[in-house]
Amino acid sequence: MDFYILKKQEKLVAIPADEQNCKEYLDDGYFYVDKVAACNEKSALKALQAKQVKAFKTPAVLLLLVLPIILFAWLQISR
Repeated sequence: MDFYILKKQEKLVAIPADEQNCKEYLDDGYFYVDKVAACNEKSALKALQAKQVKAFKTPAVLLLLVLPIILFAWLQISR
């Protein structure tokens, strides 16, 4: 089942992906954050957190992999 993740100030809510229901929340001052697939509201919020962690983790790992190569190349050029 798909859920819309909406945010109002610091409060996150997960609602079933129904456009009419989402429109009511948006009219109430919530903002759309993302759409995730999950079995219930609690799982939907956890899935969003996992997506956000993955979005941060991937560039960090790539940077850690490329940094030694850049340092090695810089040392070779500076000799």
